[in-house]
Amino acid sequence: MEESSNVKKVESGARQFSMPEMVKNMGSTDKNVRLGAGGALLLVGIFGSKLWLVLGLILLATVYFGICPIYAFLKHNTL
Repeated sequence: MEESSNVKKVESGARQFSMPEMVKNMGSTDKNVRLGAGGALLLVGIFGSKLWLVLGLILLATVYFGICPIYAFLKHNTL
């Protein structure tokens, strides 16, 4: 079984498993959409449900780091 270039080996006790490295996978359009949606959800969360606040913070965190864990899992890239 071949491994992709962005997978590194990690030893844990007697077992060895592969863990994907977090590589930037978001383009500028994707970041701008998430920035707007995250900001709106943040405002809704401040004045309403805390669930919207958490979702807004998650979107803003993905914009800040430029990494979407779901995209990494699905091997999707918008760069």
